[in-house]
Amino acid sequence: MDVISHAVPGNRVTLSLAEPTLTSQFGGRPTAHSREWRPLIDNPSPPVARTPSPDCVFWISWVVASTAAIFLGFGILYASTFIAEAVVPGTNEDRLMGGLMLPILGTVLGALQWLVLRARIPKSGWWVLATGVGMLGAISIAGGLVQAISRATGRQWNWDSKPEILVVYGAIGILLALAQLPILWRHFRGFAFWPLFGIVGWLVLGLIIGKSIDRTTDVFALGVVPAAFSGLGLIWLTRSPRGHTIRSA
Repeated sequence: MDVISHAVPGNRVTLSLAEPTLTSQFGGRPTAHSREWRPLIDNPSPPVARTPSPDCVFWISWVVASTAAIFLGFGILYASTFIAEAVVPGTNEDRLMGGLMLPILGTVLGALQWLVLRARIPKSGWWVLATGVGMLGAISIAGGLVQAISRATGRQWNWDSKPEILVVYGAIGILLALAQLPILWRHFRGFAFWPLFGIVGWLVLGLIIGKSIDRTTDVFALGVVPAAFSGLGLIWLTRSPRGHTIRSA
């Protein structure tokens, strides 16, 4: 095989006179005229790295922010309880945590989610208040629903029953989504489907953690699971905006 080298600035290109590889149109062995010049570049361009899609980046950011908010909220909750006990000895820890947990978790969750959401929805600051008030109201209404069902059926609510626990989680999911809905219906045509993502996410959460949150894995699930479904819902909604106010990430 004949080889000719030629220097090119930045690369050294070698031209090789390849062996015959083509057959004649009448069959048989190829002729000498079937030889061809092939450039062999010693320094090819490196492959271009693939970057994740904007939707993927948004979803990951949404889930991470939501999970961090839950852990941060519990940290603030325990710190507040510790300070209260130091200032006022004999403080009822369970009652204090019960009263502060929902406002703190809801507000911190709404704030960190808004930091991600504002990249796509302008003027969405009301999301913080909607999430904080929505979580407090949703769990309060769900508790009232439990009492109403117990009175109507004449029996005590069974917190060890999976179906009854799922009723509570489903109610929380749909009520929280309804509280957030006014922030979304101004921007998206498919806003009516938003509660569906909320209820599915909280139902899956109920299947995972059950009736109580007493382990680190439960806290982690509380942050990840609902956010995973609501993040998918937001990505789906951004595909059908009402106008030009939606920013594509």
